[in-house]
Amino acid sequence: FYRQQERRRVSGLLPLVDMHLLGQRRFALGALLVLLVYSTSSSFFLCFALLVQSGLGLDPFVAGSIFAPCSVGFVVASLVAPRLVARWGTSAIVAGALVYAISIGLLIAQVQVAGSGLEPTRLIPVLIVVGAGQGLIMTPLLNLVLGFVEEAQAGMASGVISTVQQVGAALGVAVVGILFGTALAAGGAVAQTGQYASAFVSGMLYNLGAALLVSVLLLMLSRAQRAAG
Repeated sequence: FYRQQERRRVSGLLPLVDMHLLGQRRFALGALLVLLVYSTSSSFFLCFALLVQSGLGLDPFVAGSIFAPCSVGFVVASLVAPRLVARWGTSAIVAGALVYAISIGLLIAQVQVAGSGLEPTRLIPVLIVVGAGQGLIMTPLLNLVLGFVEEAQAGMASGVISTVQQVGAALGVAVVGILFGTALAAGGAVAQTGQYASAFVSGMLYNLGAALLVSVLLLMLSRAQRAAG
């Protein structure tokens, strides 16, 4: 693909993706951040649905009602995030990433401690914080990454980032699905609630690691921006 796109560019034709775009360090790092963040989003939905529906036996309506506060947290934080970024710059996105990582860690701890005695309604407070963490990072991160490219490259960069979002979502579901399924299968042929809780924890460890990595990379990016300007 790289060679084919370069041949089109050298020949004076318009490439689908200008590979020089990915050669820009800040944009490439931004694309990696988007990949990691979106890999945690879809995989989280998968893990939570399996936990509360298959593990706890809740019907889809009740499971969705328990998860709804997470969406509320996301919407509210998404509305507040632009103001925070306008005031604090990239540091606000770093803070959002840390909130996201910490909330995932708290969710993992709560499910791990509760085990087979898990009461899903008790997860609502931390789910709100998880949603808020996502809202504080997702929208401003996209704006940040697209701001790294020249105006003439904005359309192409937007297409690349949209593709990265989808790839990240698929990657997260694949990785977390493997972790969840492996942990569940290790518990025996007939899985019980406690085994689903353990499988949820195993799957969400990927999300925790990814969120922490995003926090570190964003912190490095923020420091580099301050040093440059």
